[in-house]
Amino acid sequence: MSKGKFLIFMSFVLAVAVFAWASGDALAQEKGTKANVVKGKVTRDDIATYLGKVTPSEQKAAQKRAIQLGLLPGIAGRTVQTPAPDGTR
Repeated sequence: MSKGKFLIFMSFVLAVAVFAWASGDALAQEKGTKANVVKGKVTRDDIATYLGKVTPSEQKAAQKRAIQLGLLPGIAGRTVQTPAPDGTR
C-alpha cells in the first residue's frame, strides 16, 4: 500500500473514531414525542413539556404551595451564623 493510500485510510479511521466518541449521550437524549406537538399558537408550557422540563405553570403552583407552607423565597429564610464566643471555629 502506498503512503498516500495509507494516509487516507488512517485519516478515515480516525474520523470514524472521533465521530463515534463525540456522539456520546447527545444523540440519546429523549425529547417529547411528535404526537404532543401543538399546532398553531405555542406557549412556553408547550415548549417545556416538549423538552421534558418543568413547565412555568408548575413552577408557579409550587411557589404558591411553598408560600402557603410559610417558606420564604430564595435565601431569605436562612439565618446568619454568629461566631463562637471563644473565637474558635
